Amino acid sequence: MTELINVPPKTEYKKSSEKVFFSYPGNQEHFQINYLGVNPNAMIAGTLHLRFPSSEPILASKIDIIFRGSEKVRWTERRGESSVTYKAKEVIVNQLLQLWTTSKPDGGYEEIRNLDIPFEINLPINLPPSIKIDGGKGKIRYKLIANINRKGNLWKFKGSEKTVVLSINLNKYISPPISLHSFNWNQLNDYEAIDRGLGYNITLENSIGGPNMPFIINLLLKFHKQDFKITKITFGIKEYNKLTTKRKTRKSSFYIIEKQIKGDEILLNSNSEVNTQIKIELPEWNKNQNYCLTINDRRHVEVNHKIKIKIHCGGIFTSNIKLDKEIEIKNILLENRNHNHNDNNNNNDYYNNNNDYNNNNDYNNNNDYSNDYQNYNNDHNHNYNTNYNEKN
Repeated sequence: MTELINVPPKTEYKKSSEKVFFSYPGNQEHFQINYLGVNPNAMIAGTLHLRFPSSEPILASKIDIIFRGSEKVRWTERRGESSVTYKAKEVIVNQLLQLWTTSKPDGGYEEIRNLDIPFEINLPINLPPSIKIDGGKGKIRYKLIANINRKGNLWKFKGSEKTVVLSINLNKYISPPISLHSFNWNQLNDYEAIDRGLGYNITLENSIGGPNMPFIINLLLKFHKQDFKITKITFGIKEYNKLTTKRKTRKSSFYIIEKQIKGDEILLNSNSEVNTQIKIELPEWNKNQNYCLTINDRRHVEVNHKIKIKIHCGGIFTSNIKLDKEIEIKNILLENRNHNHNDNNNNNDYYNNNNDYNNNNDYNNNNDYSNDYQNYNNDHNHNYNTNYNEKN
């Protein structure tokens, strides 16, 4: 039997078993296929594997998978010698997929030793991405839950259900925006600029950006007084996190990235002006980054961002110039971007490479579990996809 390679690490399991586990589709290292938010056919796909000894098969009557996503906040605050915990939770998605049922008319148990069942779960297009903010106090998380209805054994402390729970990651994308929502701050030649000694005309070319679309700032400064001093100019993107429960709201903020121009780097042209362009680039986003994508449509978790510009003026009686603008950070799917979420060859490999496992299936009936998911679905007609109400 060929060894499985593309399996999630054990650390991703919330509840694990050596005998029941998942594998990624094809050669991928994630379960997501296609671009959630852009492609209507985005899905979670993979294979559920059962590996039980020949001498001790599992006696099962049904196998289900649940795809569940939730939004959670939880934090604790000290009040003197006591503490108060604030928490909230909302289920975002809860879908049930029935993978297998017994072929016995009476619904009786059947022996399973080696079994591989591919699965697909369509993703609602409005799902948010997986995130973790404020030191893990706010989360949006997804998981795959495999439930096997089995024959219990009180002597071996085995209940009537065997469960495996795996955390999975979802990425969310948008198409390239039609409008970049540019924004301008203009105080170049008015009375206040002349009185202060410095005027500015600053344009933020795009209020929507991301890891593959930097924020562009065009800067024009006019020195109305030759002795006006600038010690430095700072440009940054600040993230604002907000966690909400019925009883309290928690807010925090931090800078994702900062850039600066030092005073001695500011060179005037013959018109006593400075004209330059600043590019603020974000690193490729993933769940381990110290920043989050903009999310402002959730009940308990909210993430917003601002571009902040500060011109540090050197005069004792001159106030610094502070400018800011709300922006959105998104995963923007550019046309020339090559990403394995949309790698159809990998998806084909996923379906075509299940032969090694299905040929070793010791399951004791005449069912032919095809390596092709669609054939599996048509042959058995056991698959359904429905909303499953979670019990509180």
